[in-house]
Amino acid sequence: MAVKCVWCGNDIKEIEGQATMDTCDECEDFFEEHIDDISESLNELLKKNENSSSKPTEKKAWISYSLITAIHMLSSRPYIEFKDSKYKDLIVNNKK
Repeated sequence: MAVKCVWCGNDIKEIEGQATMDTCDECEDFFEEHIDDISESLNELLKKNENSSSKPTEKKAWISYSLITAIHMLSSRPYIEFKDSKYKDLIVNNKK
């Protein structure tokens, strides 16, 4: 079964007996080289979402949650944790 990179769609060579990553070497290298810039950009988007003066919505809550998750996946520190987000109750209350 062919494995494609989740970022660029190029085929990833499978080596028998080894786990196959879902990102190609080129994309992996790019993200490693630019991880600080990516984290900074995600934090800026998080700040904009959290500081929005429009009515809080479930969509905005999921945006904050997703950005915070992505920032953590980069082993970086988010501008704000979701427990401190103004949107936290929109998701937490929905799951009860």
